[in-house]
Amino acid sequence: MTTTTAAAPADSQASRADNGHPRGLYILFATEMWERFCFYGMRAILVPFLRYEMGWAPAQSSSAYKWYTSLVYLTPMLGGMLADRYLGVRLAITIGAILLSVGEFMLTGRGEMLLYGALGVLVFGNGFFKPNISTLVGKLYRTGDPRRDGAFTIFYMGINVGAGLAPFVCGTLGEKIGYRWGFASAGVGMALGTVIFLMGQKRIRADVEAAGNSMEISSKTEAAAAGAASAAAEEAKTPGAPGLPGVLSKVFPLTMLGVALIVPAYFIVSLVRGKAGVTDVVMPIAFALISGWMGMTLLSIKGAARDKASVIFILFVFVVLFWMAFEQAGNALNIWAFEHTDRRLGSFTYPATWFQSVNSVFIVGLAPLFAWLWTTLDKRGAAVSTAAKMFVAMVMVALSFVAMVIGAIAENGVESRVATDLPAGVELAKIDAGRLSYDAAKKELVVKGVLPPFAVSQALAPTVAPAYREAVDGLEAKTKAASGKAPVKVELTALPDGFVFPFDEKASRDQGLAWEGASRTLTFTGPIEATTKAGLLGAGAPPAWRKAVTDLAGASERARVSGIWLFLSYLFATLGELCLSPVGLSMVTKLAPLRFASLFMGVWFLAPSVALYAGGSIGEMWGEIAPVPYFWIFVWSSVVGAVLLLILVPALKKLMHEVT
Repeated sequence: MTTTTAAAPADSQASRADNGHPRGLYILFATEMWERFCFYGMRAILVPFLRYEMGWAPAQSSSAYKWYTSLVYLTPMLGGMLADRYLGVRLAITIGAILLSVGEFMLTGRGEMLLYGALGVLVFGNGFFKPNISTLVGKLYRTGDPRRDGAFTIFYMGINVGAGLAPFVCGTLGEKIGYRWGFASAGVGMALGTVIFLMGQKRIRADVEAAGNSMEISSKTEAAAAGAASAAAEEAKTPGAPGLPGVLSKVFPLTMLGVALIVPAYFIVSLVRGKAGVTDVVMPIAFALISGWMGMTLLSIKGAARDKASVIFILFVFVVLFWMAFEQAGNALNIWAFEHTDRRLGSFTYPATWFQSVNSVFIVGLAPLFAWLWTTLDKRGAAVSTAAKMFVAMVMVALSFVAMVIGAIAENGVESRVATDLPAGVELAKIDAGRLSYDAAKKELVVKGVLPPFAVSQALAPTVAPAYREAVDGLEAKTKAASGKAPVKVELTALPDGFVFPFDEKASRDQGLAWEGASRTLTFTGPIEATTKAGLLGAGAPPAWRKAVTDLAGASERARVSGIWLFLSYLFATLGELCLSPVGLSMVTKLAPLRFASLFMGVWFLAPSVALYAGGSIGEMWGEIAPVPYFWIFVWSSVVGAVLLLILVPALKKLMHEVT
């Protein structure tokens, strides 16, 4: 239904879509849709690419995922600040979009240095793009406009249309053709989003101005600066909440300052004592210093404005717990889909990356229902507070991992056995969290659940002769300059008895090498890849042991469990996300002081950064912790968060001063 009023500005009239929202919202919807296509397409295949093409171990791939994803959500702090003070939201979004597209295309190259460079470009691109496009959505509406929550839910649907489409396109290309094809398709999607945003500038600007807002740089615009100062002065006149909520508002900024002092001191002492490395202390100290910065910022805000701003940071703690569990989707749950889930439908085996779309498909289907629910409750005077919605979110994400615990128990309960002798030097307790064992009475190698590829490598590596291992290790230096025009031939010395070349003709061609058995010579048309090196090392294990381990891995495939557990996990997680994320974005635009709008939006995106760093650190223990206790970690962290939040809901409602 078209909504019009006689007093509405002409630009506003012309810009209204059939549902009463400005048309600029749908330009931003499409831009964000393609940006999320880019991000989630890349996320769906990043860890599998590192594990199965680069040959990285679980801890190494999880560490890279941790650093990349946590930095992706850390840089919006910088991007929001630069937009506020120097660039303006339009230029910041444009810079970010271009960098994101370039970064994806860089991932189609080869070499670890290019990989790290591409991830760095993507990190900074997201920092410029993410906080500012969300802030721009808020600028389409006047303060107090009841359509704002609905707008963010529509915008959130755009996010999930892109996120849902990406695994089907990028993931399928990655698994079936090659991971670099998946990265290239993500880059094409971001390029489309950039074009849409640039072509829609005139319409967006008109809608922002019709709402009485500006896209200009706030620190360089006298009118904006005067407006921010006036708004700050007006907010300071309203007294803060009395009683316990007021105490909470006064104490919490001081707590944030305490974190800024205690955490760096702890990690610096750990570094000096040799209990932590440099890479272990950088991010925790950075997070702590930002906590101190935001604590000082809160202390500079007075009256009711501080109360409302404090709510953002108090809820931040619980949002961290939520995303720490939820974002296992790109890491542990992604690997669970690849290695532990039965993906057969008759004779068809669907790609594991398709599970990455389940969450987004649910959101597209359920978001309108939730938008209707919040609006209906508000009209009936029964509005649910943001804090209460987040409590429900914590309960839902706990149930999400209960489903995974049940699935992991089922997988762990299937035992596979192969008769063999146990070679000397193999410490089974250190392989796959001890799920691989040896029954000495029956002389059988036993595994609970599926024996994944990294565990196979762990079992074979200790039995490889040192001389052969040294020869394979030396291939990296010898093949560094190899190319199609200048192939490198290397004689593989110290071959063990019973050596069998581990790759067939097609696999050898795909990896850029050829094997001449008579002369024991390898010909490389490119630097040796990690998967090639791992295969050659495994071929150096004693034939009987190698056969037993590979046979056991094949037999253990029957332990794969139904995809219903991942499906249920994503369903519950989605219900939680719909209670937290879109209303959280809207909450920041309503509670943040005008002069800190983009900065505090950046702070909101910092919560997933902290969560992804913490969750990725836990993910580095995959293989050291068995799946069942691993998933229990996120059940209990979510339950504890839900209980604490339930206790705080009444106080937080008072601190929000009638804002819902």
